[in-house]
Amino acid sequence: MNNIIATTYFNDTFEQIYQDLAYNYGCTYMSYVFEQNGHRVTHATNQEWNSIYFGENLLDRCALFRVGKRFMKRKGCFETVFRWNDIKTVSKDEHEINGIRTEFNIHNGLSFGKSYYGSKEFLGLATDKAHSEFPQLLLMNKPEMDYLLFRMRRVAFMERLTKNIEHSM
Repeated sequence: MNNIIATTYFNDTFEQIYQDLAYNYGCTYMSYVFEQNGHRVTHATNQEWNSIYFGENLLDRCALFRVGKRFMKRKGCFETVFRWNDIKTVSKDEHEINGIRTEFNIHNGLSFGKSYYGSKEFLGLATDKAHSEFPQLLLMNKPEMDYLLFRMRRVAFMERLTKNIEHSM
């Protein structure tokens, strides 16, 4: 019983997971949001877009986030996957946010959303404008995407735990 099981992913970071996505799929952008009990952990690979999108609360007025949350509120729907190019904007804010995203060369995205035990998580993956088959490539590898989400959830739990410990000191 003295054996210790080690895993190379135990000390994952969002950046390491993103590097796996970039190498294996040509991903150029990753955004992850985890919500639980009124707390939110967010990460985006483009720091400038991250500060605008999360810092100015564009997330709460974004068509992608609206659609993802709507799916998650449906009775019996605990998971969703949708292509960004299929989402229509319904307000001026949503249209402007899509325009700003385009200025950062974030295109051909695919979002994953999951709701479980009072928690919600959203993962957005995108690439450049020329890589139009990117969403299909990710969908063909859905089991691996589920595993990457699991890894990100662990990172989010660790971040939240660390913040709780620092806050209690």
